[in-house]
Amino acid sequence: MSAPQSHADPAPAPTWLLRTLGQAEVLVNGAAVVWPARSAGELLWYLHAHPDGRYRHDLLRDLWDLDDTPAALNRFRVTLHRLRHALGRADAVTESGGRYALHPDLLAASDTATLHEALRGARQAGPPREREELLRRALASADGEYLPHLNGEWVQEARQAHRAAVVEAHLTLARLHCDAHECPLAAQELVRAAATDPLIGEDHHQRLMACLAMTRDRYAATEHYRRYRAFLATEIGDTPMADTVAFAERLKGGELPCVDTPFRPAGSRD
Repeated sequence: MSAPQSHADPAPAPTWLLRTLGQAEVLVNGAAVVWPARSAGELLWYLHAHPDGRYRHDLLRDLWDLDDTPAALNRFRVTLHRLRHALGRADAVTESGGRYALHPDLLAASDTATLHEALRGARQAGPPREREELLRRALASADGEYLPHLNGEWVQEARQAHRAAVVEAHLTLARLHCDAHECPLAAQELVRAAATDPLIGEDHHQRLMACLAMTRDRYAATEHYRRYRAFLATEIGDTPMADTVAFAERLKGGELPCVDTPFRPAGSRD
């Protein structure tokens, strides 16, 4: 009588971590992935930038400037096999209706997913300190541009979207601190928002000028205004709005905008 066959337990699903902001790194079960070919890494980041998936012909064109020929199809199949093997799961990249996409668990394991999830939570009504903690945790790993080692229109579009999310997180934190009368912290977040994107709305630059006047002095507020004015002139050939100019002049004269009433930028509705 033969002994019963033993069935080995299936291998546990790997744990993933994707870092995309300020650096590009993939960890599988805590170990950094070493790509067998550069194209495998390029395919991963392209699919990460398109979470809804992309058709093969779009992928071949955007990544490698190739038509969908038999030779290009073979290259794609080899690259896809290498990527799935490196990530430790055959379904790390899925295909449905001709569209290729990363597994939802893989997308959820990235720093950008953490950032956008925190923003969704912070937009909802809730205790300010909980919203603040959500945003701080997300921003802790959001130090730098999205996939800084890559170029191309496809990555530029995703980069702008994630940069906007980082700016929104800083501005939301600034408002939470402002509402709590934590002026130095509000100023800090406004500075970070402006450093990430100097073309944030002028109302935010006015808020920063007000914060600097309150937490430092009128000279710091005026200096920020001068730098902002120079940036507009040099980079886009424009000038600040008349309301901003008038506000800067009042600050130079010693006005403290938050002493008597909460500061409201010109034209704001809040």
